[in-house]
Amino acid sequence: MGRHMRQLLWWTLSALLIGFPLLTHAAEAPGALTIIVNDQTARPLQTTQVTITERETNSTRTAETDVQGRIVVEQLDPGLYSVSVAKGGFASSYEPSVRVVTRKNIQIEFELRQQTIEEVVVRAREADAYSSASNTYLDREALRGAVGGGADPLLSLDGLPGLASDSEFASFSVRGRGPRDNLLLVDDFPFDKAVHFDATIGEDEDVGGGGRFSVFAPNVIDGAEFSPGGWGAAYGGRAASLLKLDVADGNPSPSASLRFDLAGFEVGYDGPTGITEDATLLISARRLDFGEFFETIEELDIGNPVLRDVIVKSVIPLDQDNTLEILLMDTHEDYTRDVTHVFASPNFEDASLQDSEQDSDLYGFTLRSLIGEQAVWTNKVYYRTSDKTSSQGESFPDQVPEGSPASSFPVRENIITIGEDETEIGWRSDFETMNQWGVFSAGIRVTQVELNYNTVLDGDWNRFIYDDDDFRPDPDQKYIVLTPENINSSLNQKETSYASYVDQVFELGDWDVRTGVRLERDGFADQSFASPRFSVNWRPNKKVRYFSTAGLYHQSPRFLELAANESNTLETEEITHGSLGFEYYLNNNWSVLTEAYYQKLDNLVVDLDRASGTFANLGDGTSIGVDVVATGTIREGIYTTATYSYNDAEVDRKDGRGDVVDEFSREHVATLGLTWEINDRWKVAGRYKYLSGRPDDIFIIHSDVLGAGQPLRYSKEITERNVGRKSGSGLFNARVDYRRAFGPIDFTAFLDVINVTAASSSDDTEFDYRRGIEVKDDSEAEPLIGLRLDYAW
Repeated sequence: MGRHMRQLLWWTLSALLIGFPLLTHAAEAPGALTIIVNDQTARPLQTTQVTITERETNSTRTAETDVQGRIVVEQLDPGLYSVSVAKGGFASSYEPSVRVVTRKNIQIEFELRQQTIEEVVVRAREADAYSSASNTYLDREALRGAVGGGADPLLSLDGLPGLASDSEFASFSVRGRGPRDNLLLVDDFPFDKAVHFDATIGEDEDVGGGGRFSVFAPNVIDGAEFSPGGWGAAYGGRAASLLKLDVADGNPSPSASLRFDLAGFEVGYDGPTGITEDATLLISARRLDFGEFFETIEELDIGNPVLRDVIVKSVIPLDQDNTLEILLMDTHEDYTRDVTHVFASPNFEDASLQDSEQDSDLYGFTLRSLIGEQAVWTNKVYYRTSDKTSSQGESFPDQVPEGSPASSFPVRENIITIGEDETEIGWRSDFETMNQWGVFSAGIRVTQVELNYNTVLDGDWNRFIYDDDDFRPDPDQKYIVLTPENINSSLNQKETSYASYVDQVFELGDWDVRTGVRLERDGFADQSFASPRFSVNWRPNKKVRYFSTAGLYHQSPRFLELAANESNTLETEEITHGSLGFEYYLNNNWSVLTEAYYQKLDNLVVDLDRASGTFANLGDGTSIGVDVVATGTIREGIYTTATYSYNDAEVDRKDGRGDVVDEFSREHVATLGLTWEINDRWKVAGRYKYLSGRPDDIFIIHSDVLGAGQPLRYSKEITERNVGRKSGSGLFNARVDYRRAFGPIDFTAFLDVINVTAASSSDDTEFDYRRGIEVKDDSEAEPLIGLRLDYAW
């Protein structure tokens, strides 16, 4: 869209949000709900009582499920409903906020567990019931309407226990570990390319950031299950957190959607396929041009990021016992920063030229089979590919007269180019059944990954940020020089990795004890190891739950670190985890959760020398902390959440400096959020967040380091890493949602403002080697606006 179209959209949305209360509308066409109730072995539960309550009128309708565990409730007025599900011998389930949309049949699934505690009520879907109580499940409605979430489901995770997200971007850190230490699965397929613009080259603050925007449109993810630690033996490879994203199935009735925001658009289809009676299909395709968005908000120096994502999912019941799922994901991104963006940079603070492009695809097939009366066997095969090329150059605006046009700037393009080509083929098989003790599960994983990585440096390159122990031929030289002989590298390798696990839950009255072990062979680390896992839950009554988790976790080396130098032979990192906590229910509306944890970190990968790209497993350390979460319903439609996380993570890099604070550790993170569903049309929400600053560095700035007759350059010599902390920051996010039907069109609009008060943070700084100063990023309010049109037939 052009500038005028964007401005028109902005003013149109503003006028709509302000003007809707003044308008009157005809009655909306009714919608419907299809409710499916299964037990924990995926078998349908018939004669289950389902009660649907319209929130606005408090009127109720009650029905029982049929032999397929299903009911269809039609002729429902559009709006918000609560749904409760109850059956003798099973824990009741309750979903407080279900939206009925005009002319659309929306499907909701409930899974009831056999009841162990009298009168226990759980949400429609909850996180792993046998693991840590800090595990959290967010459903589709919570993800797409979260304050600060905008149009990105990963942004909607803000405020979960142990999680720290410090900006408007989708990357996050957990309990002191970095953004790339999180294990992310999409429909249980490994997909670590779920965040766009994860920088490979650039300054330290860019490369360490972990990405910007997720590949998922806001309505694509049906639910997100998050665990900050202590998960079971079925999962491994990363150790900071586990995030499982479920792509939504299609609904029983067909609908098409069109969504706009200031960066681009998304189109979608959601409904039956016609292959079999209950087969469904979901299609989402979007294109976002942030270069045009940055022009709108007059951030002309950032560059031009463009992304495109296509996601297709089909669920095809083959017969009563077998279901086939197909998931296709095609994502693309490119980013350019040229001399026109350098020209717009204040004082030419950032004179770098960048160009990157990445294509990432995932094709996954799932066959889920019911075996016997109580077993489920799930087989997944997938193919994943990623092809990324990144290059960085430099411009020299100080070598032309002041006021010269950008086209006259001398440039040195493509000084360094890094190629990352990955191909992965995998099979995952999981078996779960009930037995005389409780729940037994086992599985195997076979993965083959082929890497083709290369780094090419086009001539010597002066770099003006360095550690005091980085190699320099002359110790008095106050900068480092990257040379092709030290930097050029390639990695062409194919390895197969294997894993298997067994897990048994013992249900002993008020106690659940879970024991498991994961056996693994990591092909790239050339290691075999066992990872035991353990958890226990004690529910003496419906008011309190005590829990504890323990386990050994291994984190595979990053491919980029392996490829940075041919001498880098890296092993897995080892994390020994333990936690203890409780969850207390004051009543049906209020609960408080507290979990304390300790992690011992061993064999950590640390960088040795910037000038040669060498890494080694030398580091060790500890991470200690506590998470507290209080959630409550003030009254129906008004919800609040408060979280507090303390973390003290220290690492010894074996560089003679002893223990220092880990790079991503924040001592204190606190949030306070409030959501008010005013009525069927309006919802407002706000969240305040405070974050302690990240660790700081001690450094010396040297002047005129190139010497007489050369351009004036300053350098930054880091003498001590992660000493002390930068100052903390607090920010406030606010969101307004509005929904209304106009004839056959369901209209949804939101205004989500991140950092309403434009509070500043000291975390984001960049060294300007032309002026010898640390440049602090300006903080400002970030408005995110979206408009969605749905048509159902």
